[in-house]
Amino acid sequence: MSGLFQRFRPKSTRRVILYGFALVALPLIGALIYAAFEVDRLAQQSQSAVHQAAQAIHNSQLLGEQVKAMERAARQYVVLKDENLLRAYHQSHAEFGLTARNLAMMSLGGVYQQRIKHLIEAEEELFRQLGEKGYDSSEALAPRFRELANMVAGIQADSNGLIEHEVALMRRIATDAQQVLFWVTLALVPLTLMTAGIYTLFISRSIHQIEQAIENLGGSGLKRSVEVSGPRDLQHVGDRLEWLRQRLMEVDQEKTRFLRHVSHELKTPLTAMRESAELLRDGVVGPLNSEQTEIVDILRSNTFKLQKLIENLLNFSTTTQTQSPRLTIREVDMQQLIEEVIRDHRPTIKAKAVRLVTQLQPLKIRVDESKIRTVMDNLLSNAVKFTPIGGCIWIRMKQEQDKLMLEVKDNGPGIDPRDRKRIFEAFYQGRRQTDSHIKGSGLGLSIAREYVSAHYGNIEVVDTGRTGGAHLRVVLPLNTTGTVERIVAAGVS
Repeated sequence: MSGLFQRFRPKSTRRVILYGFALVALPLIGALIYAAFEVDRLAQQSQSAVHQAAQAIHNSQLLGEQVKAMERAARQYVVLKDENLLRAYHQSHAEFGLTARNLAMMSLGGVYQQRIKHLIEAEEELFRQLGEKGYDSSEALAPRFRELANMVAGIQADSNGLIEHEVALMRRIATDAQQVLFWVTLALVPLTLMTAGIYTLFISRSIHQIEQAIENLGGSGLKRSVEVSGPRDLQHVGDRLEWLRQRLMEVDQEKTRFLRHVSHELKTPLTAMRESAELLRDGVVGPLNSEQTEIVDILRSNTFKLQKLIENLLNFSTTTQTQSPRLTIREVDMQQLIEEVIRDHRPTIKAKAVRLVTQLQPLKIRVDESKIRTVMDNLLSNAVKFTPIGGCIWIRMKQEQDKLMLEVKDNGPGIDPRDRKRIFEAFYQGRRQTDSHIKGSGLGLSIAREYVSAHYGNIEVVDTGRTGGAHLRVVLPLNTTGTVERIVAAGVS
């Protein structure tokens, strides 16, 4: 069955549309042809009925005139015995017979035919008697011709009723055709809608699959293979998207490999620079004056920043190679961890004269300390970078039911609403940047999301409304037992 379906599967979307149009249009065309046939049949029936009724009325009226002519000639002949009157009677008799036979040959029904037959027989009997024995007086002929006139009057009445009969017949035919067309239309409407719906689903399913594949390629779903069913041309598009997915995966692997090698290569000279700066700062090579000490502090501070960027690159390289980062779970004092992260950023905070407001609730939780420290460090680093000189940063941590709520807010330019869906993507730079000549790598929030998700938590951008600034919230579950069990079930230790 599937092989037969594959054999007759439309090769293009155009053919699918044409097939669907044909399936929808053919029943409608059939109904129109039937309607045209019935209308033509009704027209022919009405034309034939009207013609036949007109002929019957005309001949019946002619019979009445011919009976009067025969009666007039016969009664005059009986009185005057004039041969010309007899010939006139014979001529009227012949005309009467021709008219009567014409009526008899028309298909006018059994009773109507029987009346004409009786009229012909009665007129023939009168003609024979008049020719054989004659009549003594014209009054003797009057009853016989009156009988013929009555019979003709009955035929005329039947002829008039024939029109009403034909009209009723045509009305019945029209009603039957109307009912048939009504039921045909009633049956075609759901059939048409069902056919159109099937073909719409057939096409829309393929388009939805292509759309979903494009979204996966544009997001983080490169590991999902592209499968598109439907017409062959859409299947071909799916094959090309699958080829593109594989190429993107190769490019992504090459990018990760490049970042890993570059990061390792940069760490060696960076370590030498840090050690040299520390030696200078400790006065190993001799005492430094105030200006030299300031320069050494600047050098030392920037080596820390460079180290942080390299670590972000290494962390990103690690997280993109595995589905979930490897975690080392232990109990961590979150208040102490946050204070240590703040202490690391204290020189930069003082340099920008930033006011730091903290609301930290003493709280311990079982997490991976280094991963959560990286999350907090990235959030605070972004806040310090985007906060203007003399600005303010708020850090708040508290417990809400069975969750830990950590929020970092600044009064910088904030996050553009159009960037909120992509701000956690790797290497994505938002529309609102600082005036500093040192730009970020775009990895901090991406790594933070990976680490928070590995703990089955959530990180989100909070709408600040008119107050401005960036407001980020991290939510971690406090149910440590359940968290550890989920991590072990996921194959992470």
